[in-house]
Amino acid sequence: MTVPEPHRSAGRPRTAVLSRERILAAAFELADVRGSDFTLAALARSLDVRPSALHHYFAGKDELIAGMRGQLTARVGDHGFATKPWHEAILPWARVYRTTFGAHPGIIAALATLPVADEPESMVDYERIAAAMRRDGYPEHRIVPALVAIECFVIGAALDSLAPEDNLRPLSNTSVVPVLTASERAARTAAGTQGLEVAEATFEFGLAALIAGLRAAGEAEAAASGTGSAPEPPAAQARD
Repeated sequence: MTVPEPHRSAGRPRTAVLSRERILAAAFELADVRGSDFTLAALARSLDVRPSALHHYFAGKDELIAGMRGQLTARVGDHGFATKPWHEAILPWARVYRTTFGAHPGIIAALATLPVADEPESMVDYERIAAAMRRDGYPEHRIVPALVAIECFVIGAALDSLAPEDNLRPLSNTSVVPVLTASERAARTAAGTQGLEVAEATFEFGLAALIAGLRAAGEAEAAASGTGSAPEPPAAQARD
């Protein structure tokens, strides 16, 4: 008597197929709970797979974190660096960068300290900013320091956005710090007048001041070195 083969159900398997995107999504979920102090073994358990399965996609944790950084950088996107002056395009870029990275505070420190190396999304992002700055006549040896300064500020602002709004408000002995007390109150009032949260108003003020300062310093150095002739506007370049 022939025993019939077991019936195989049609359709997709019950367990989702492992992929780079699924691994990264699970890594973000785990990092949001445990910070960067998670292991590949813990990540594998969350995906219901063996740790060896992850190594088909990522050689180790550093490569995984680089992939997470690349995915976040891709979400930031381009903001017109090819056609706008760098100091204009950098403003919306910085705002989206702050929001995107601030959504995953647990992994910010690891993302900020891991070398960019050959992670493609970040390299492309930095390249278009650097190219815009050089096109606009920014001193070449100051481009990377300027980029690092901007990124340090944005990452710090992303962390600050998670802090209580009154983290600098004196709660007792205000008579000992009258200037700080009045200044903190004035800052909250000014932010409210603008219709902004204190952290957002602080970020916008700091970003504008930082970019203005970096722009002025670059222009002064270029002028002093004799390379400060005004570059052709990007729009005019695009027409040629």
